[in-house]
Amino acid sequence: MLRVEEIEFQYPQSDYRLRIDRFVCQAAQATAIVGPSGCGKTTFLNLAAGILHPSRGVISVDGVEISSLGDSMGATFRLARIGLIFQEFELVEHLAVRDNILLPVHLGLRSQRTAIEAEAKRLAEHTGIAGYWRMHPRNLSHGERQRVAICRALSTKPSLVLADEPTGNLDPLNKRKVLDVMITTARERGQCLVVATHDVELLDAFDAVVQFEELNQSRESTTP
Repeated sequence: MLRVEEIEFQYPQSDYRLRIDRFVCQAAQATAIVGPSGCGKTTFLNLAAGILHPSRGVISVDGVEISSLGDSMGATFRLARIGLIFQEFELVEHLAVRDNILLPVHLGLRSQRTAIEAEAKRLAEHTGIAGYWRMHPRNLSHGERQRVAICRALSTKPSLVLADEPTGNLDPLNKRKVLDVMITTARERGQCLVVATHDVELLDAFDAVVQFEELNQSRESTTP
């Protein structure tokens, strides 16, 4: 479960302000967050992941208050418990698809290698990238790179999955296919899935849809 309560955040030397009184995503729930570009959806995902820290309030994942963890403990918790799908993919260019998906193993989850690799292969089959297992990112299309990033995020069977425009680079057929994998996996694994998206045609697949401008109570906020 992801729980956000009475948080406030402001970038240094910026007029942008964020205040969220309450946001909850339950286990096995898929929630879409929608709103115009620049409204703060990515900022919110980074706060939920513990990458950014609020000036006040509480953010917890499965009862662990990540907003109070230090950088080292926060990174360790993120690696094991949170799956992140970035808008820019964040693939390692000199690593093959296989090792990009297995990056959590290389970063510290070595004891879970067998389970993570089995899940990675299953996800690669379901998302249609199993044939690119030994290729490098430079040889992939944007859509293929996006699917690699999605497989990497889901391979550790995290408690929380945070996705920033995960279908933005996919064709209509693969958008539905990949979203189905993400939502089905979340329900089967009891994961909390939070997706920031502009794809309004996909919103019917989610359990809940949140308008970010209504979530953010800082009405006077301006976008940086």
